[in-house]
Amino acid sequence: MNIVYIHQHFSTVRGKTGTRSYDFARLLAERGHRVTVVTGMYGPGDVRIEPGQGWVVRREIDGFSVRVVTVRYDNTQAFWRRILSFLTFMVIATVEVLRIREADVVFATSTPLTVGFPGLVARYLHRVPFVFEVRDIWPDTAVEIGALTNPFMIWMARIFERACYYAASRVVTISERMAYHVRRRLSAGAAKVVVIPLGTDVGLFDRAEPARAWQGAHGLEGKFVAVFAGAHGRLNALRWVLEAARRLKDEPSIRFVLIGEGALKPELRAQAQRDGLENVLFLDPITKVRLAGVLKVCGLGLMTLENLPVFDTACPNKFMDYLAAGLPVLVNFDGEAGWIAEREGCGVVVPPDDPAAMAEAIRELASDSERCRAMGRRACALASRCYDRRRLIAELEAVFREAVALGL
Repeated sequence: MNIVYIHQHFSTVRGKTGTRSYDFARLLAERGHRVTVVTGMYGPGDVRIEPGQGWVVRREIDGFSVRVVTVRYDNTQAFWRRILSFLTFMVIATVEVLRIREADVVFATSTPLTVGFPGLVARYLHRVPFVFEVRDIWPDTAVEIGALTNPFMIWMARIFERACYYAASRVVTISERMAYHVRRRLSAGAAKVVVIPLGTDVGLFDRAEPARAWQGAHGLEGKFVAVFAGAHGRLNALRWVLEAARRLKDEPSIRFVLIGEGALKPELRAQAQRDGLENVLFLDPITKVRLAGVLKVCGLGLMTLENLPVFDTACPNKFMDYLAAGLPVLVNFDGEAGWIAEREGCGVVVPPDDPAAMAEAIRELASDSERCRAMGRRACALASRCYDRRRLIAELEAVFREAVALGL
């Protein structure tokens, strides 16, 4: 098949963000498919184009083609600057997708929701089957966090969301709870919704050696390290992590390591300094290859989000990576990640907005190494059994074949 894969936030393992689209594109190419990725320039990613090379630059990466729309997006940008980035990418990507006349299927993965537009246009103008992947329920997420408040824009976004769902031959979601929400919107078309988890590159973690040098460089030998690896934004609930750290700052064997970048990082650093939190270490983002080794010398993965109803669908990249690294996971919100962790015995769930409960759970885990090792073994087994992208790619390939067989 000739597959057009649209993802504005694409990155390889050399970047400092999720790599699902890279892994799937590479694996599809290995299975004999012709893959063209259409992407933008995402801040934590590794796709970089020097100015002056035009609106679209073509590259070859690991057996597949990449068409880079030279529009930058970063989570630290102002809201309206991000909206402009989404819309600009949408228009240019649509033109680029229409130039690929021999496509068998167009696959668009959100967020943002606007990546669905090129797929819609290709479906109606070129009669190409369209598969839409939902990674966040939009515009619900933007509305709940207060980022989108204009009633007209919310109305337009909801109409566009449903247009993408109804036009798609198949709708892929990344969690069962997300599938439930999408099926409710589709009603009669609910059967077209399939679940393919975000997954992780299990092989990458299997090959990684524990980062002992990193551990030594930061004075973490013999410490129980609770690690958070991801965005430091308003939705990531890191204020509660710092409050838990404050309650544990007299525990000499426990350390908190926060790896990543985001709009709230300066504020969080300042809070930690005010509270004298010498047990908290802030580090810059690192590549996925390095992260795999770093996670292997930690004791616990922190999966924290603010207490919002929309996050009942959440089962993010970092959760999958923690599992693949053999880390027990602490989850602080009511959502699918926590349900999985409890059901599979590979983590603990604490109440939202309750740093005392978080601190106590971390203290208990730090004092029970055998329990942590057992959880870690179950985490590894779960990642290999259910979330290995080398297994999941067959499911995605089957979705594409179904879409092509269905036609329009």
